[in-house]
Amino acid sequence: MTMLRVQSPGRVNLIGEHTDYTLGYVMPMAVNLYTVLEGERDENVNIYSDYFREWRSFTLNELKKENSWIDYIKAIYWVLLKKKYEIRGIKGRVYGDLPLGAGLSSSASFELATLAFLNRAYDLHLSLRDMALMAQEAENKFVGVPCGILDQFAIAFGKKNHVIFLDTDTLEYEYIPFPKDVSVVVFYTGIKRELASSAYAERRQVTEEVLRILGKRTSKEVNESDLTYLPSFYRRFFGYIIRENRRVIQVRRALRKGDIIEVGEILTRAHRDIARNYGVSCKELDFFVNKAIELGAYGARLTGAGFGGSAIALVEEEKAKEFGEAILREYKKKFPWNAKYFIVKPSDGVK
Repeated sequence: MTMLRVQSPGRVNLIGEHTDYTLGYVMPMAVNLYTVLEGERDENVNIYSDYFREWRSFTLNELKKENSWIDYIKAIYWVLLKKKYEIRGIKGRVYGDLPLGAGLSSSASFELATLAFLNRAYDLHLSLRDMALMAQEAENKFVGVPCGILDQFAIAFGKKNHVIFLDTDTLEYEYIPFPKDVSVVVFYTGIKRELASSAYAERRQVTEEVLRILGKRTSKEVNESDLTYLPSFYRRFFGYIIRENRRVIQVRRALRKGDIIEVGEILTRAHRDIARNYGVSCKELDFFVNKAIELGAYGARLTGAGFGGSAIALVEEEKAKEFGEAILREYKKKFPWNAKYFIVKPSDGVK
């Protein structure tokens, strides 16, 4: 068998944060930073990670969690074997320029790389939709992170120069062109955050509880007036979700018109709302957003789950490098963390 090489992007969510687990609207894009998995078929799994500089291996009948990076591959095997797919192992290497733990969804990127590799190596005939849903199931049930579908869908369905408007309830989606002369500056605060953290789980629990109390299936069916008689912090959390769903639709409209100024304003408004009412920001993320606006960005906000991780700013393409350097300088004067920035564009999905 010849060597196979799979390239799986990271993702940035432009708008629609924490709405996916209430089956609301999101607008992610795959980005041009990648996880690369290359190798060939083998009896067992034997993978070298350039990042961790180590080999890890397992046989297909020993899928126990090790709390290491190999768990993401084990999770994919666990899902496929549970669904009775005929597969064997991989001998190969994983590397790439997608940073780990920076809020760019390196875990989902790795899962999709593994799925796409096995799909081709063992002729599984999985569609992109199959792969996105299986990777989510692997993350939820094996790794133990209660994420929604956003990351996996964006990485599977990414399209160059486009963002994806996605209804996470129906999985209906639409590609919206993203302006070619605008760059997305992703700023990693240097604060690693654990998605399985109690704060993420708590918010998910509260929003699911609100849906249960109201007898609704998705956040798309809820209005602010429905929340009147709920406890105040339920109102605060879910009020944010309702407004964020609305903002995803507003950004879709503004992008269709090519109005990047309006898009930027909506993003900044979204950050203020999630910081004040959903409580998942931190002083470093807030500093970045305020400084980005001061330095001439169209708009900025945290991206991903929050609690550290990354933020994004929309900047004119030719000023992106200068902007990134300026904001990094200012940030390092104030905070001790090992921050960095990346300039990204919407890219194609896993291939």
